Amino acid sequence: MAGPHPTRGALRRARGGVAGLATGVLAVSAHVGANGRLPSAALTVLLIALVAWAASGLAGCERGPRDILALLSTGQVAVHVLLTLTSRDAHAAHHGHGGTSAEEPGLMVAAHVVATLALTAVLTCAERALFALTAAIGSVLPRRLAPLPATAPLTILFPTAPPPLPVTGVLRRTALSRRGPPARG
Repeated sequence: MAGPHPTRGALRRARGGVAGLATGVLAVSAHVGANGRLPSAALTVLLIALVAWAASGLAGCERGPRDILALLSTGQVAVHVLLTLTSRDAHAAHHGHGGTSAEEPGLMVAAHVVATLALTAVLTCAERALFALTAAIGSVLPRRLAPLPATAPLTILFPTAPPPLPVTGVLRRTALSRRGPPARG
């Protein structure tokens, strides 16, 4: 393929970045929605960057809905757990002092399952569209021409002796000089 390809370079990093950003946003919203504190911006950016880096590592080929769902779900749970462990209110939230009722966690989980499924559908469609678009672009771009294969060994001719000079040329160069004292007149 002559054009850009989604499994290499900037497009691969962009695909990973989008998946990481989507996973991080879902995880942070689940954490805050479960009455957790909003994490620091630096921690949030670091966790989203880690998920994006991991997603870029998995972007070596086109991914289907099952792979995307697994990435979103696993990344979302991992980021949410890390946020819970690093937040100051982790102890209170896990011992029932976080202020959530028994119905809210079930509703929260259901809302995030629906959001994860919807986002999986969106990212799957985007993945298919990106691969189709880059294939279409690659089909109209000029192809790189490969060098022609060698059909015979390469031969380079070197002269074995310098070409012979005519005798008059040798005599003029060595015996006869045309330069002399200036003429007086």
